[in-house]
Amino acid sequence: MDYLILFVTLPILAGLFLYLTGKFVSVNLSALIPALLFIFSLWIFLTIDNREIMTNLMSLPLPYGMSLRVDSLSSLMLVLNNFLFLCMIIFSFKKKYMNKLFIFIFLSLEGIINGIFLSTDLFNIYVLIEVSTIAISILIMFKKDSQSTYDGMIYLLINMVAMAFFLFGTGYLYKISGALDIFSIKSAVDSHPYPRAFILPFSFIFTSVCLKSALMPLYNWLPKAHGAISSPSVVSAILSGIFIKTGIYLLMRVQWIFESAIDISSVLIFIGFITAVSGFIFAISQTNVKLILAYSTISHIGLIITGIAGSYYYNPSGGLYHILAHGIFKSLFFLIAGLLIHHYNTRDITQMHGLWYINPLLSIYLIIAILSITGAPFFSGGYSKYFISKGYISRFYTSLFTVINVGTMISFMKFFKVVFSKPDRSFHKLVLKSNEIAVLSAMCIACIFLGVGGTSVMSYISSSPLSYSLYSQLTKVPIYLVTYAIGILLYSYLIKNLRIISIIRRFDLSFNSMSIALALFFLMTLSYLTLTM
Repeated sequence: MDYLILFVTLPILAGLFLYLTGKFVSVNLSALIPALLFIFSLWIFLTIDNREIMTNLMSLPLPYGMSLRVDSLSSLMLVLNNFLFLCMIIFSFKKKYMNKLFIFIFLSLEGIINGIFLSTDLFNIYVLIEVSTIAISILIMFKKDSQSTYDGMIYLLINMVAMAFFLFGTGYLYKISGALDIFSIKSAVDSHPYPRAFILPFSFIFTSVCLKSALMPLYNWLPKAHGAISSPSVVSAILSGIFIKTGIYLLMRVQWIFESAIDISSVLIFIGFITAVSGFIFAISQTNVKLILAYSTISHIGLIITGIAGSYYYNPSGGLYHILAHGIFKSLFFLIAGLLIHHYNTRDITQMHGLWYINPLLSIYLIIAILSITGAPFFSGGYSKYFISKGYISRFYTSLFTVINVGTMISFMKFFKVVFSKPDRSFHKLVLKSNEIAVLSAMCIACIFLGVGGTSVMSYISSSPLSYSLYSQLTKVPIYLVTYAIGILLYSYLIKNLRIISIIRRFDLSFNSMSIALALFFLMTLSYLTLTM
């Protein structure tokens, strides 16, 4: 099927064409290609079943040639990617930053990310990630103030260092297997008589994709990227909604390639829980709206990892579902955060009051986002979290998931206060544009549909029949409310006044510290595998 190449080339060529036209034409036509690609990717997702679609990019046969492949996993990622880019472009109509250069970079980034999900060649994936990292860095620095430039450069440099590890691992794999195609490499791993030979390349690649996923302790680049003062909210939405998922996607592929030689699922579960807990602790300590959302993303990445690495068949399905759910509700949150920052002229959430008086519709959007991210029944986050935690049946794991749920709820109590507090005396109305209403409404509908109609969507994600009925969700409502009440009490009477909160808020890692953490993570992975295999 030669049309797979269009997922990569069409956005880039369209962006180049629009860059060469006038601003009016480029802005008004910018959503056309993302719309077509979203419809096309949705059709593939609904019809792919358990098949694979492949496009050969060269006349040479594998493993010497190159190919693009789409299966159930990559089709899910394509749907999320193209849906989010379509929403972000429509949302950005009439924004000051929406010029020809922004459209060109943004559309090119869409095509490059599509390529990451479709490519089966590790070196091509390396190149695509490097180019996409540069594109994201430019978008972070797009408004050209000094803080954004610094944050963008930190993001660029630490990710380039991490991808050097990926390149070392890829080169070592090529030396052992004589192939760069992941399917050919898997065959070589499965048939190799000496599994320990893959410890070094696995450690290199595993370290790099863990940083791309913002797992603990390789997380600090993400808050810096989101904390860029003048970075457009749509860039943050793409960064948290889909780009960070490229690391999770690669982690799943790497785990699949090496599964016959290296079993690291227990390590991933440990890292996932540590990341989930650490993420909400940092989120609770923040008052900057975007940093709350950034650290919350880290926590949810940890949840996704615990699902993907789980031993029961419904855990990975829950993890995949949470990739989709989180991508939508977190992007929705960042768009709302951008509107709040612009209206209140501050990023300090404690200075935002009376949103219900200022704009009731935006308040409803924000409530839907809060209910989704905190795992309320009948919303997307509640559906995915149910399957992630279902396989962890021991009392220890049940308690740990409860702690994570309470921590997530505490993290977003401040947003409820934004909605229901009294406005300042000098408040003025916040007026939403029609394109903003259309995008926010579509994303809120998606959040509700993924909760209420989750069973039908899950049937396309999981190879086994899974159901979380509306009645079962209804029975979880009292548990959700009690958990939220516990969170309110803990925050009001214990956490709010702790001195350590301000200490955690100021905690930060420099580029040198992040580089040292990256090297130590690699050495610990290498040592662990050497001692246990």
